[in-house]
Amino acid sequence: MNIMLVLSVCYGAAIAILAFLDSGGLATFAVVGAIVLGVLWTARGFLTRSGRTG
Repeated sequence: MNIMLVLSVCYGAAIAILAFLDSGGLATFAVVGAIVLGVLWTARGFLTRSGRTG
């Protein structure tokens, strides 16, 4: 299974748990996590596309 997909699912689960617990740090965690995952997905896309020359 793709590691990025697993990280995204775990991140979503963590956000859901924090929201359920009404955590005060939810917004900060959500923003930082979204930026990190976005950068990782973008980097993965660039690296995967550069390998294809079709």
